[in-house]
Amino acid sequence: MLVDVHDSPQINRHNNDQRLHNLFYRKSKLESVNETSALLSGFAIVAIVELSLDSYTSQNPGNTLIICYAIISCLLVGIHLLALLMSMCILPELKNVIRQSDVWINYEDKKPLASMNIFIEVAWVVSTGLGLFLFILELGLILWIKVSGFSRTAAISAIITLTFISCPFLLFAIGFYYRVTKAKVSLHANNLSKLERGAIAKGLFLNKT
Repeated sequence: MLVDVHDSPQINRHNNDQRLHNLFYRKSKLESVNETSALLSGFAIVAIVELSLDSYTSQNPGNTLIICYAIISCLLVGIHLLALLMSMCILPELKNVIRQSDVWINYEDKKPLASMNIFIEVAWVVSTGLGLFLFILELGLILWIKVSGFSRTAAISAIITLTFISCPFLLFAIGFYYRVTKAKVSLHANNLSKLERGAIAKGLFLNKT
């Protein structure tokens, strides 16, 4: 007799387990961090290597501009490499836990890699939020350094255009992270209220017995 796997209560319970959904969600975050940080850190390193100050034929860029560029470049490469390190270390462990879900999923008190949630969130925010913002800043500095030595008007036009492009990026990022944070706070509040109601119901039941 053949058994339909879709009708198996164990399979359905595994598919509907919120812990497994959370693990897949974190896995997708780490994969996006891995790709984004590797790409942007590569671009930043190439920009550092290829940058030349020969475009300043008659003007001195000044120490302030060069210092800002050096600091932002170091921050950009550093935070993307940090996010890449986190994703490369946590992602294999996360995939292994997902593959072994049959071992721990029947225990309701088991929450694998729960202590890694803070590192996953930090890597995701650093890579997709702060890292992209620093990349835009570095792009503006590179445009000014490379172009202003030939045409100050062209450099100012490029900075103004980049500013207009950055405004929707900042608005979306702020709105998105605000909504994500609000949804998580609401979810934790609902979970706490459920636990509280369960504890009260259990206490009333024990009192009656």
